[in-house]
Amino acid sequence: MKALNKQDLKAFLERFSNFSGGELVKLEVLSPTSFKIALTVQDKNRDFDWVNLNFELTGVSDAKLIDESALKAVDMEIGGNIVFTDLGIELGFGSDEYLSSPLHIRAEVLKYEETSFSL
Repeated sequence: MKALNKQDLKAFLERFSNFSGGELVKLEVLSPTSFKIALTVQDKNRDFDWVNLNFELTGVSDAKLIDESALKAVDMEIGGNIVFTDLGIELGFGSDEYLSSPLHIRAEVLKYEETSFSL
């Protein structure tokens, strides 16, 4: 997994169109302060082919989670957002604002990896 840093954030979000039209696939609680999230998105760098993005968040200080069975019900037309703040890295899905996102997590470290498309 590769750490996502503030300098690469804008290009990362543009590449995956802020996750717009994607689908949340999996939410895994590794510990009270560590989570994994998997989603499918279109990759601009691959002629908009679908890929899986896997996020690992550590040092979690705030989270609003939903049951894994409800992930596919999150409206991803808006997509999601990642913001670096003084409080940490805020990641939210289903809204462009952190607190109004039905699924959001604030963490100290955000890592990601791309894998071949699968549901």
